[in-house]
Amino acid sequence: MPRIGVLSAGVTDLPDRIRGAGGESVPLGLPSGRPIGGVALAREWVADVAQISCASEDLDGLLLSAEEPEDLAGFLICALRLNLPVVVAPVGSTAFGVVPHALGLSPLQADAAEAVVATARSGGPRPGQLVESFSLANALRAGCALDGGPELLVHLSAIAREAGVAGFPQMIRVLAPETQAFTAPATAWYAKHGAGGLLASLGETLNDTRTVTGRLKEELPEAPPEPDRTGSRLVFVEGRASGVEALCRVEGSETEVAGTCRVFGSDEEAARAVEKGLDEGTLPVVLGCGPRGGPGLVKLELFREALDDASLAEVVLTDGLAPGRARGVEMSLFTPEASTGGVIGLLRDGDTLRIDLLEGRIRTGVKAAELEARDPYESPRPAGAGYATRYARSALPALDGAGFG
Repeated sequence: MPRIGVLSAGVTDLPDRIRGAGGESVPLGLPSGRPIGGVALAREWVADVAQISCASEDLDGLLLSAEEPEDLAGFLICALRLNLPVVVAPVGSTAFGVVPHALGLSPLQADAAEAVVATARSGGPRPGQLVESFSLANALRAGCALDGGPELLVHLSAIAREAGVAGFPQMIRVLAPETQAFTAPATAWYAKHGAGGLLASLGETLNDTRTVTGRLKEELPEAPPEPDRTGSRLVFVEGRASGVEALCRVEGSETEVAGTCRVFGSDEEAARAVEKGLDEGTLPVVLGCGPRGGPGLVKLELFREALDDASLAEVVLTDGLAPGRARGVEMSLFTPEASTGGVIGLLRDGDTLRIDLLEGRIRTGVKAAELEARDPYESPRPAGAGYATRYARSALPALDGAGFG
């Protein structure tokens, strides 16, 4: 009887399903306390703790399930390190939920518990065999088609790095902008057609990769009609002289964004300013939210809540993560980030910025000499020896996965 470790965040019936499929269930939990920081830091912590939890057990396979992208990505990284037979029980309420299907780790037709018991008995395939450049390209296209934003790209890049797939950041820059969203997790279309329908809709752009139960295209249903919806698109923009880069998530037909900077040092500070009222034409710039500054890529949840309460569709520029419900233009993952001396940390209230979404260019009205003369941003994080502090000292840039360097 194969021993199946169960790593789950939110799904409670998996042990019973494993026993019903003829396996021995070994529940593996995570501690309730987590280091304070952003989603990439949480992912790294989940991966490390999950690996430690599995290390003392004599496991033949793993069954994974999680709703939050950082939890699921952490479990997938843990699975790659252990390289045991693994199956992911699907939870589809976020765009990242389609990733295990596209990677071949979530069966489209078989029961997940039955699949993991069968895979453990046969000894494979293993995640190191399934997670490769072609399946990662499938995951990237599927996630973007499902209205995934910058967070999707960061976690996929971390998974690619763990799998030893070179060149994935370059793949992101090519494939993500050409894959416009045509549905989203909360739509009626996706509720009806699910991951299989979405993957089938990718047509010839989908690679026929290996899965835990066979071949991907053999498991797909007939492609359903696409919904009558135009979703968001992703655009990379650069500063020609400074070498900076940002990822814009655009909802609508905007071709240009321009405004006057109002600089904030945190999500909380930006949210308070929205509550008090921002002048028309203001471009909020939120600093210190990147991999090292956050640490761990902070998502601007309070800022978005304040915008929603004020019924605003404000543009935002940050070195962290815009909250992911684009209503206009959101600019995230600004690199180099403020905490590593990036130009974003030299911006001041009153500076003008223009973002050309057609040319992919960022321009400022501030002369280069004036920018260079300004004092760089200083991260407020104190020195220490904790997990978050160690991460902040070595974290990689966002599109390299924002993991430990």
